[in-house]
Amino acid sequence: MVRPSNPELAEKILLATAAIIEEQGPDGVTMRGVARRIEYSATTIYLYFENKDDLLDQTVVRAFGWFSEAMKEAAGTGVGVERIRNRARGYVRWALEHKGMYQLMFQHDSIRPLDSETGSVQPRTLRDSEQLIEDAIKAGALPATLDAKRAARINWAGLHGVVSLALSGRLFGAPADVGMERVEAQAMELAEQFVDSWVGARA
Repeated sequence: MVRPSNPELAEKILLATAAIIEEQGPDGVTMRGVARRIEYSATTIYLYFENKDDLLDQTVVRAFGWFSEAMKEAAGTGVGVERIRNRARGYVRWALEHKGMYQLMFQHDSIRPLDSETGSVQPRTLRDSEQLIEDAIKAGALPATLDAKRAARINWAGLHGVVSLALSGRLFGAPADVGMERVEAQAMELAEQFVDSWVGARA
């Protein structure tokens, strides 16, 4: 099917989808709901996206772009361990502030496998993390024996675990009960311990 060429409308549809996901989670997205949000007919949405899965796939591609940019901004400039710590803090903060989008990116079962067009976006954040670790190793701030590629994956798995357990309430208590600020602070502290363990290995 030849789709109409209107990038502005396609962007509007994706942003509306993202807003619904943030409010209601991925399962709250319907083609009619998105159409109502932008005041178009559902038929219009189908002109740009084949079905809901296609719409979510394209939204997750955009979400990984937003996520990657947020991680780069959080890391800041310079070289050293503090950039890795900043990135860990940024990861936790972004995930807790965008829990609907985070669920879509990492936990929702409608998203295609990692070796697909959608999944190819995901390793970008891993490569960025690996580069930060390599820079810190070269600067002498981390042990020369540390495998940057392996460390980046372990760090990501750890951060993902902290965030997922925090959002579920199984690690620090339900955010609605203990407060999101407390959950974020505790998750930040735990996330930073991954980096501290590497620094400690250097001593």
